[in-house]
Amino acid sequence: MGDMVLGGRYELVEKLGQGGMGTVHRGVDRRLRRTVAVKLLSSVLAHDPQSRARFQREAHAAAALNHPAVATIHDVGEEPHPDGPRPYLVMEYVQGATLAEVLHDGPLSVVDAVNAACAVLDALRHSHECGIVHRDIKPSNIMLTGPDTVKVLDFGIAKAFTETATRITGSGAAIGTPAYLSPEQINGSEIDHRADLYAMGCLLHELLTGQPPFRGESSFAIMHQHLFAAPEPVSRLRPRIPPAVEAVILRALGKDPKERYADAGQMRAALVDALTQASLPTLQATAPAPTAPAPTAPAPPVTRTGGRTALRDRFRPSLRPSADSALALLGCLLALLCARGRLVDTAHFGWVAVAAGVAGLVTLPWSTRLACVVSWGPVAEAVAVNSELRRAYAGWHHSYVAIAALLALAAACCLVSAARGQGHGRGAGALVAFWFSATASIWYFLDDLHKLFVFYLLLTLVAVAAVSWEAIGLVRHRAGQADTGRPVDEA
Repeated sequence: MGDMVLGGRYELVEKLGQGGMGTVHRGVDRRLRRTVAVKLLSSVLAHDPQSRARFQREAHAAAALNHPAVATIHDVGEEPHPDGPRPYLVMEYVQGATLAEVLHDGPLSVVDAVNAACAVLDALRHSHECGIVHRDIKPSNIMLTGPDTVKVLDFGIAKAFTETATRITGSGAAIGTPAYLSPEQINGSEIDHRADLYAMGCLLHELLTGQPPFRGESSFAIMHQHLFAAPEPVSRLRPRIPPAVEAVILRALGKDPKERYADAGQMRAALVDALTQASLPTLQATAPAPTAPAPTAPAPPVTRTGGRTALRDRFRPSLRPSADSALALLGCLLALLCARGRLVDTAHFGWVAVAAGVAGLVTLPWSTRLACVVSWGPVAEAVAVNSELRRAYAGWHHSYVAIAALLALAAACCLVSAARGQGHGRGAGALVAFWFSATASIWYFLDDLHKLFVFYLLLTLVAVAAVSWEAIGLVRHRAGQADTGRPVDEA
C-alpha cells in the first residue's frame, strides 16, 4: 500500500478501516508534507459519470464547512483504474478514538455522553446552517479527540451515495447504517436536517445504554422498528438516567419530523438544561459543611547563615562569560523565536518551544549543558521540518538512506562526546550538533504520524539524562569536598 500514490501526490501508508462506502487509509501529502486521511470510495460510484460528478459536487460543498468539530476536507479527485475511475476523498487526519471504539468499554457517564452529544450538535448546527445534512450520524463517524471535543467525519458522502443508489436502482433504497436511519430515510421521503436529529437520539441512547434504541436479527427488522415501534426507554436499561435527559431522547426519536426539535441548537439547549436540572440537587447535597480552621503550627525561624554566599559561589562559574554560555543563551532566544514564528504547524510545538526556551534560561545559571539540551531541541526540529531531506521528496534512494543513517551515527557520537565532556557545563557544542543531526535523521526515516512523538520523547529523555548527570556530578563534588575536610556549604 505504501507504493500507491493517488493523483501523483497522496501516498497511501496504512489501511485504517473499511466500510460500506469504501476504505480509509492514512496517507502522506507529498506536496504539503502532512499526514492526511484518504477515503477510496466504493466501486458503486466508479461506473456512473453522473454519480461521480454528484459526489464531487457534494464533497466540494462539504469542504466549505469551517468548524472545530468538523473534519476538514482537503481535496477530492479520481484515480484511473482498469475497472473505471476510483473517486477518492482527502480529509484531515484526526487522532483519537471513535465513539464506537469508546463504547467497547461500556456506556459513558451521563455527563460525558451529554457533552459529546452537545459537541456533535454544534457541528450539525453549523452544517445545517450551510444547507448540508450529514445523513449518516453514528458512533463510528465521530472521533473523540479530547474529554469534551469531537470531530464529525464524512460530511457529504452519505448524500452522494443515497442519490447514486436512487439513480442506479431507481428505488430510492436507504443507504446507511440501519440502527441510525430516520423513518423518512427508510421510506425514501424528502429529507431535511431533522433526519440528523433523529440519528442524534439514537446516538445518545447508545452512549448511555451501550446499545441503539432498535435492534433485530436483520436490517429489515431494525428498519421496521424505526417505522412502527416505540423505542425502549433508557431508564429501563439504566435506571439512574435523569428523566429530563430521557425526555430529550424520546423527543428526538419522534417518527414524524414535526415531533422532533426544530433544529440542532434547540436540541443542544434542551440537553444542557436537562443536565443542569439533574446535577443541581447533587451539588447541593454534596456541598461540604463549613469547618473551623485547624490550628497551624508556628513557622520555624528563618536562619540566614552563609547560604546566600554559598549559592552565589555555586553559580559563579556558570555566570562567567564563555562560548558555551553564549551558545546556550542563543539557543534559548532562538527557541522562543521559533515558537512565535510557527515554523512547525502543530498544536503542541509552540508551547513546547516556549517551555524549552524558558527552561533553558532558568537552568542556564546552573548548567550551560542542560540549557543547551532543552533549548536547542525545538530549534533543530524547526530547521529539520523545513529541510529538503524528506522521504516524501527523495524516496528510499540508497544515497539518501546513507545520508540519514550517517547523520544518525553522527548524532550518537555527538551525544557520547557531550556526556564525556569534563568540567562544569562543558559539551554544549556537541549537544547542539547532536540535535541538528538527530532531528534531520528522524525527519527522513519516520512518517508524519510518528516524527513529533519521537522528537518529544527524545527531548524528554535527553533532558532527564542531563539533569541526572548534573545531579550526580554535584553529589560527587560535595562528597569529595567532605572527604578533604572543607565545609560543604562553601562548595
